[in-house]
Amino acid sequence: MKTSKPESAQTREPYPFFTTLRVRFNETDAQGHVNFAWYLNYFDVALMEYMHSVGYSYEQMRADGFDLLYIDAHARYHSPCYFDEWLRVHCQLGHLGNTSMRFDFQIFAEAEQRLVCTGEIAIVVADRESQKKTRVPDRFRHAIGTTKVS
Repeated sequence: MKTSKPESAQTREPYPFFTTLRVRFNETDAQGHVNFAWYLNYFDVALMEYMHSVGYSYEQMRADGFDLLYIDAHARYHSPCYFDEWLRVHCQLGHLGNTSMRFDFQIFAEAEQRLVCTGEIAIVVADRESQKKTRVPDRFRHAIGTTKVS
């Protein structure tokens, strides 16, 4: 019986939006590669840059009385990266609900186009004062209006 192999994560097409980061020495561990916890920080940087790129920044969202509460985050590690490597951190809106959204991430080592990490962050939108969940702001929905969402 012949079975088909799942498509390798290495061959996935990168998401269109990305920002670049250089690995700093303090982000590496005793093994010499980036410590696993830093990847969630890289995701956060890419998300904030994504929001700027669509024209509705986190600062604007907070000024409008909303906040983002990260409720779940996952990272899958595909290959290590090291001090002074340039990374491309790709971000896309993967799901948009009534009061929540999910962003998907891919990190590539820029020089080799090597997939380093994939993951996601699930977010609930909250009223900034009460911290109770609320509808995703219309300004954000409008800003991402041309963005493909699954």
